[in-house]
Amino acid sequence: MSENLTFQELILRLERFWADHGCIIWQPLSEKVGAGTMNPATVLRVLGPEPWNVAYVEPSFRPDDGRFGENPNRMQMHTQYQVILKPDPGNPQELYLDSLEALGLDRKQHDIRFVEDNWESPALGAWGLGWEVWLDGLEITQFTYFQQAGGLPLDPVSVEITYGLERIAMYLQDAQEVWQLSWNDRVTYGDILKHQEVEYCNYEFHWANVRRLQTMYTLYAEEAAAAVDREMAIPAFDYVLKCSHTFNLLDTRGAIGVTERARYFAQMRDLARQVAEVFVKQREEKGFPLLPAEEQKRVSPQTTEFPPLDSADLLLEIGTEELPPGDVLAGSGQLEAAMFERLEAERLSWSDIEVLATPRRLVVIVRNLAGRQPDEEKWVRGPAVKSAYDDSGSPTRALEGFCRGQGVDPSAVEKREDDKGVAYVFAHRHDKGQGTQELLVNLLPDLVSSLNFTKTMRWNSDGVAFSRPLRWIVALFGDQVIPFEFARAKSGRSSRGLRPDKSPHIPLASASEYAVEIAKTGIIVDRLERRETIWNQVVSQAEAVGGTVAKDNDLLDEVTDLVESPFAIRGRFDEGHLELPQEVLTSVMKKHQRYFPVIHPETNRLLPYFITVSNGRPDDPEGVVKGNEAVIRARYADAAYFYRDDSQKSLEEFLPRLATLTFQEDLGSVLDKISRIEKLLGILVSDLDVTGDEKQTAARAAHFCKADLATSMVVEMTSLQGIMGRYYAIASGESEAVGVAIEGHYHPRYPGDALPETRAGFAVSVADRLDSLAGLFCAGIKPRSTADPYGLRRDALGLLANLVGFRCQCSLSKGLRAAADGLSIKVDPERLEDAKEFILRRFSIQLKEEGFSHDVVEAALLGGSDDPYELRQIVEKLTEMID
Repeated sequence: MSENLTFQELILRLERFWADHGCIIWQPLSEKVGAGTMNPATVLRVLGPEPWNVAYVEPSFRPDDGRFGENPNRMQMHTQYQVILKPDPGNPQELYLDSLEALGLDRKQHDIRFVEDNWESPALGAWGLGWEVWLDGLEITQFTYFQQAGGLPLDPVSVEITYGLERIAMYLQDAQEVWQLSWNDRVTYGDILKHQEVEYCNYEFHWANVRRLQTMYTLYAEEAAAAVDREMAIPAFDYVLKCSHTFNLLDTRGAIGVTERARYFAQMRDLARQVAEVFVKQREEKGFPLLPAEEQKRVSPQTTEFPPLDSADLLLEIGTEELPPGDVLAGSGQLEAAMFERLEAERLSWSDIEVLATPRRLVVIVRNLAGRQPDEEKWVRGPAVKSAYDDSGSPTRALEGFCRGQGVDPSAVEKREDDKGVAYVFAHRHDKGQGTQELLVNLLPDLVSSLNFTKTMRWNSDGVAFSRPLRWIVALFGDQVIPFEFARAKSGRSSRGLRPDKSPHIPLASASEYAVEIAKTGIIVDRLERRETIWNQVVSQAEAVGGTVAKDNDLLDEVTDLVESPFAIRGRFDEGHLELPQEVLTSVMKKHQRYFPVIHPETNRLLPYFITVSNGRPDDPEGVVKGNEAVIRARYADAAYFYRDDSQKSLEEFLPRLATLTFQEDLGSVLDKISRIEKLLGILVSDLDVTGDEKQTAARAAHFCKADLATSMVVEMTSLQGIMGRYYAIASGESEAVGVAIEGHYHPRYPGDALPETRAGFAVSVADRLDSLAGLFCAGIKPRSTADPYGLRRDALGLLANLVGFRCQCSLSKGLRAAADGLSIKVDPERLEDAKEFILRRFSIQLKEEGFSHDVVEAALLGGSDDPYELRQIVEKLTEMID
């Protein structure tokens, strides 16, 4: 087990470590802040060009996280340790891992991982890309490359490392809850802070006066603006922080709706931007006094002469800090296409291109790449003959310039006519092929720079943008290094090993050695092989306790791209948690922890086990299991808290809160949307063939269909919307049929998803989607190729799937008009027509993707029907007739 440090000694060791690495040891701010980021030592000092290395403790207040002292590690006040490294020192991850070792955390004994988690603060106009750092499944640190603060782009970029001290201390002391922590040898964390925690929770959740808080917020904002007007950056920022904390209190009291939230954020963001501009101006007027006297000069790369090769393997390994899972696959796919295109363009032959990828490397290997281009004989067309010679038959400047460019004498050109009878001059050229090594010197950096990612970041003064920082490049043609530099990473012949092994250098004599040498480290660089290995290990672990695992390809893909050397580990949780809804337990495991749930092979019910996949085999696997079990225990305690809190109210009692949740500014609140759905359902119920008891079931389900959006559980885990509505409806005395219909109205959620189980759920789903499509189109909102924030494509596809799947004959025009009649805004008939055409276009695309011919689909649509079920039948009949 790791060293048993007191909370106090933990802080002192971090102070010593970062002081020894050149950091100023700063002090906590006197104002309440939500994170160490909000201390001026971070959010203001990262602005401008001056270097700045700082470290400090920061008590951080987040009222909504309060649990009245009942959760093992979630509190309204926790303690962060904040580090800023400006500029990037080049090895910040290694420095961070060394700091953990200074605390007694041996990376070989634990599963320490960097998991994508991009950060932003709307109130501060700040954002960055990076990771949360996991220690045996427990998030202990936020690691971010700052890209913007106060609305201003950062140059240079700063590295922010934010430790969660209580969580680290709990692990080091093997404490079951934060209150048991030894602060020093005499008193516990609970002795000092638990009473304060409970008292603050009571104040924040029950007693804070909303009216007075709103008044204080207004006064703080006015004072911040007044200080900005006098160009007093630090006092102004103090009041921005007061605004932020007061906003958090109001939010915890339930006094902030969606529209109000946007307004508050806009005001705080604007104030933060003004403060940032004043601060930078002040530093500039002082001449940026912390700037070093001279900038380091860059050394230009020297040219290299290469010995000739007939053919050899080419290896390019782009070594990075941990890529987001989605970028591993995207990057490797681009790499293969980019290499193919460039080799083709350079007329180089090869036998095979292989692409490999892990979170820390994108690799392309070209087998048997030719050592040089073939010589090329070609005729090059020049100017027209009438422009090439003057009246005396002498070469014009146009011809002379063309000949100089082609390296031939004007007397050597030939005259030829094209297909239209126009005569041109042609020059014959013999181009000697270049050596492959010389071509690769420019080809490879161009290839790397061509890779694109959804989100990119800068990390040094080169200003190069990439998914995550590049830290090494291997470029070998046979046994020869292809020299180039990209984003300050110089190519060489040394790869890197696993993080748990301290990323040792792996020297490579030649490109052909790569697979063998990397395999010796335990890294599975072939993505498909790594994926299969993970699945086999996970299944084996589940079978060992009489269970199985339902294959979730999205989860499997994500885990595949989180580790380089997979090692599956099984943990257990308290069977008492199985009393919570199974979907809650599964969502926590998959969404928050990337665990594979273990289920009974016959009943599909959860068993009290989970499987996690470590990056490398830890020296202390039992310690890793224990750590992950503690994490899931805390997660489930939080879920139980939400479930217990929600269950104290009936579903009806959550409805008023929906009035504060804006659906869309012109269309009103979510509660307004429910009212429209209920009315529309009453109009369409006969068209949707809902009869008998199902009418009443559908009506009750429509009344409650969005109520769970106001529950704590769904606010915390939005993927549970509808599911929790079912549980809470039944607990409130509604029939099971109503609960099933509430859940079903969200179906299908994506292509291929199940339809609603019942016709009542189907009817509510149709009414909901028609309301969204008619309302949003009438409000002037259409999906664009790059953005569909309201999910209108999903709504259209779901509507089509339901109408066809339930064999319901329903005119889209009639349904959209009925939905529009319930809107409180002016309805433009052309916009309703646009909505109908949008739905039919989606249907056309869907039918063609299913394999129906283009001509058949278009013929059916030209028939004039706007009934999706009828159109589907027409397409099928036409196809049968043709076949």
